[in-house]
Amino acid sequence: MEDTGPLQWKMCKLFESNSSQVLDVQFGVSLRCLKMVAAYSDGHVKIYELMDPMKLNHWQLQAELQNVIYSVSTFAKASCISASISWNPQTGESQNPSFALGFNSDTPQLNSAKVWEFDQDHQRWLPVAELTLPEDNQDQVYSVNWAPNIGRPYEIIAVATHKGIAIWQLRNPNHERRLSIEKVALLSGHEGAVWEMEWDMSGMTLATTGSDGLLRLWQSNLNGVWHEQAAFEPTF
Repeated sequence: MEDTGPLQWKMCKLFESNSSQVLDVQFGVSLRCLKMVAAYSDGHVKIYELMDPMKLNHWQLQAELQNVIYSVSTFAKASCISASISWNPQTGESQNPSFALGFNSDTPQLNSAKVWEFDQDHQRWLPVAELTLPEDNQDQVYSVNWAPNIGRPYEIIAVATHKGIAIWQLRNPNHERRLSIEKVALLSGHEGAVWEMEWDMSGMTLATTGSDGLLRLWQSNLNGVWHEQAAFEPTF
């Protein structure tokens, strides 16, 4: 007779973080192993990898970094309210693992969303793009989300700040280390901060919600112009 009792969950691995709080944690998948990124309230980021998914107690720390373009940047101890991580959902033989990360902190250098990519040749994580413009003043980031890509020649990442939701296009036409970026839209409509964003499976429709309690859907037309497709109010 098969055991029909309730499933029992057990802790397989405990990750020490000293006195810092974990603000966000996200799994990422590569062809070689399972990866995980954790962002902490002191502004540090830890990247773990697991070579055998069946051995969950064998996670290893692959890298520890701060969300800055230049590693020589110096600043006082950071105090971060929130963080947002989004992995590139695409995986392939020729594609290195990559993710976008932004902070909501008191340290401007950490805030702006950066794209991090693993350099297989040198076995290290490198910042390959900063999703900000000079006039943005490294605004605090509330949420980032990397869109699925079905045949586009470029990537799309949405970044929410107090100014609205920026839609960024990323390209790498010459396979260089740094990506070329372009902000193609700034979506406004929410009153207050936008805390959550989610793309549909095609990467063509973006759902957003925030402190105003509304759920909004956004799409771009064939000319690349973004507009609000629908808005839903909560019902109680």
